[in-house]
Amino acid sequence: MFIENIYLLYFRNFEKIELDFSHKYNFIIGDNAQGKTNILEGLYFSAKGKTFKQNKDRELIHFDHENAYLKTAANTEGIREKIEVKLSKDKKKIIRINEEPIDTLKELRSFFDIIVFTPDEFSIIKNGKSYRRDFLDEVISMISGYRNTLRNYKRLLEHRNHLMKKGKSSRYFREQLRAITIDFVKAGAIILHLRREYVKRLEYYARKFHGILSEEEETLTLEYDSSVLYRGTIMEIQKDFYNKLMANQEKDLYTGFTSVGPHRDDLLIDINGHNTKAYASQGQQRTAILSLKLAQLKLFEQTKETSPVILLDDVFSELDEKRIKFLLKVLSPYQSMITAVNTDFLKNINIKEGKIFQIEKGKLKDELCI
Repeated sequence: MFIENIYLLYFRNFEKIELDFSHKYNFIIGDNAQGKTNILEGLYFSAKGKTFKQNKDRELIHFDHENAYLKTAANTEGIREKIEVKLSKDKKKIIRINEEPIDTLKELRSFFDIIVFTPDEFSIIKNGKSYRRDFLDEVISMISGYRNTLRNYKRLLEHRNHLMKKGKSSRYFREQLRAITIDFVKAGAIILHLRREYVKRLEYYARKFHGILSEEEETLTLEYDSSVLYRGTIMEIQKDFYNKLMANQEKDLYTGFTSVGPHRDDLLIDINGHNTKAYASQGQQRTAILSLKLAQLKLFEQTKETSPVILLDDVFSELDEKRIKFLLKVLSPYQSMITAVNTDFLKNINIKEGKIFQIEKGKLKDELCI
């Protein structure tokens, strides 16, 4: 599957723009604040029903207008299909696939797949545990049903915490807490099992990529850090999880928060045995993140047996020439949309198939086939 075309009307800072893409490399070039990232946002919205920058829908509409429209044409094995999005400042968004309205975003997200690389990915290492958990959950979400299990777990966690804070006076408090805890443990054990298994698979590919990028001078290792023991089966995880919750129950009742579970866990990312957040240089951190994202790409293709579209937003400004060459080589089998300030990084790189789009003040100034 590849994206043939995107048409944006009153989306972000565009009055109107239309791009016809190459099925390989697409370089979207322009100075800052010209609209490059907005094109990627439109593509991502067509695949996910939201932007990767977590904006509210109404914020995507051109400030001079009340509505916005975007249309994306995708080609799946010769069959051309159309995705349309209509946004309004005072109405619910409408998304249609081949002119048929969808009922849930799940229908859209199963239609075609996208993986995003942005400078913000460095927050996976630099920021708190929740960023690393979110990255891991994004990797695993390619599995059917994982998002539902995660949503159910978070709902039960919220219910459990609320009960411990507000429900102690109920005569049935202990029975209610036990019932919620059992369901909570069942959902949590599945998440724990899948996270640990996917950390192993992610590490396998990330170590290979990192070895190449560091010229075999560094070894990248990943470890899933949890207070719940892992002995290989869901039932054994459930047992240890439940026992840990019981051991911490009085403390949790006092604080009103659940202190054990997947919502408290971490993904440890080390280089040569040292934690990347505390000890790695900025260059090492960039290499580690790039290795993780490329590993995510490999796992995605392996698990879903399909090729996603790759979006890279201003990533090359953070990389040296060697890493840029390697990244473009890895991306050669895929369709990629790459934003950059200029094309200087292409001077010593032989690209045989692709297009260059020059964006200026929200308009397509020039289009060049490579």
